[in-house]
Amino acid sequence: MTHSPVHRCECPRCQSAEPHPDQAFHHHMNVFLSRLNEPQRRWFVALEAMRLGHGGKHLLAQITGMGPTTILRARHELEADLAGSPEVHLRAPGGGRPAAEERDPELEHVLETVLALETAGDPMGRRPKAKRSSLQHLSTALKNKGHAVSRPTVSKLLRKLKYSPKVNARRTEVRGCFCGRASRAVRPYQ
Repeated sequence: MTHSPVHRCECPRCQSAEPHPDQAFHHHMNVFLSRLNEPQRRWFVALEAMRLGHGGKHLLAQITGMGPTTILRARHELEADLAGSPEVHLRAPGGGRPAAEERDPELEHVLETVLALETAGDPMGRRPKAKRSSLQHLSTALKNKGHAVSRPTVSKLLRKLKYSPKVNARRTEVRGCFCGRASRAVRPYQ
């Protein structure tokens, strides 16, 4: 289990040079919170804020570094008996950024048209198709056609289209010996 870093209390009493009895409690609370996952931290801080009453939300925001709106949201979750909270997953399903092909449905078709003139491969279909351009050149070509994608995204799309994103190994003869050099083209899987 990974632990989040221990937050240093930012309440006025802990920031002053004078020691006070709550400094150790605030430190232990932040150590404890660093061992919990995200929803558990939220719920514990909301419980403490409810116990303290008026002003507890803002005080605990200073002690823990958690935002007051996050504490308020956790309080509403607790008041609803955690009804809408997932039991297994930390985050609700459907979160995150959508994939490039979901945001731009034409992307695969445009990539296939870019690759149409430079596709090579095994005619028997035993190995993946290969291409001549590098991932950077393909990414630039797609950007010029109005579809800005990164090299890793191009690589993922190539695998989906059964292309090999590797560089072709090219053997060149120099004064009687063979030296293997990699070109910028893509080589088939081995």
